[in-house]
Parts: sequence; C-alpha cells; structure tokens
Amino acid sequence: MLQLRKLLLLLFIFITTQLNAQIEVARLTTKNYSAIGLGAYLNFSIPVTESAAITAGAGFYNFKKEDERVALAPLLLGYRQMLNGSSTGLYLEPVGGYTLGGSDITKRDENGNPIYDEDGEVNQKVKGITAGVGSGYIFSGSVPINIGLQYRRVFVGNDPSLNLFSFRISYSLSGRGRGE
Repeated sequence: MLQLRKLLLLLFIFITTQLNAQIEVARLTTKNYSAIGLGAYLNFSIPVTESAAITAGAGFYNFKKEDERVALAPLLLGYRQMLNGSSTGLYLEPVGGYTLGGSDITKRDENGNPIYDEDGEVNQKVKGITAGVGSGYIFSGSVPINIGLQYRRVFVGNDPSLNLFSFRISYSLSGRGRGE
C-alpha cells in the first residue's frame, strides 16, 4: 500500500510539474574579480494557481578570466508570480537556496598580497547561501519561451560574496503550455 502511495505521489508530481531548460549568459563579480560566463539550468515548476508556481532548479555556470576560473552549481527554490493573473506575461520570482562551487582565484589580504598556507596559495571560496530575484516575460504558444533577467548573491563565509547577474532564455521540455 505504501508503494502505491509513493507511485501515485510521483505520478501527480510528474503530471503537474513543468520542466524547462535554460541557457544563460551571466556576469560574476566579487572583490578583485569580474568575468562573463555561460550557464545551463533545469527548472521545475509546480503550479499553485493559474498565475503562480513554486519553482526548483539546479544549474551549472563556468567563468574564466585570464588564468582564473570559477565554477558554480546553484540549487534554488523560488516562487514565481505572474503580474497579469494568467500563466503568460510578465512575472517576478524571488529565489533562495545554496550554491556549490570552486575557484582558482587567489585569496588576498587587505594589502592585495596572496595568502599562503602549508599547501601553497589559498583559493577564494565561492560556495554559500544564495538569495536573489528574477523577472521576465513568458510568451504564450504551444511551447512557451521565457526571456528573463536575474540577480543572485552568494553569501560566502570569510571570503567576499559573489554577485551574479544573468540573462536567460528558456523553453519547456515537457511542452504542457506553461513557461518556466
């Protein structure tokens, strides 16, 4: 009986969930580092009403400037509210979660000198709690297209926080008429 309940719950989530693929161009800024990179993102949305949905997403971004690289993998939850009361048009979407990542950006002291430990130069951390807000427009159609802008801040303990600005284009993989 428990297995049947789990199967029905998974079926309900699959039927009511919208899956979207996104491609993003993003700009990452932090103290003494700024770069433009590319990202890919999968976003799931579960409609709450005709004009609102709970969203969950996971993605990957890669940034490179000269010899310094940053890779980020955000895991985010959000709430998308359409501003015109329908499932298409202009929307706002606050998000929060956690970003995993790594960098080879050399950590520096207040005088700009590299910081060393017993293993050599110390790299700046880039993972932490993440908060942000996005806005965009979902065009109607059999496969809705979403164009949007998003700002996220990754709060990194003991290192400078990251600011991430992105422009995204997404499309529905499940094709059920609601955009990301």
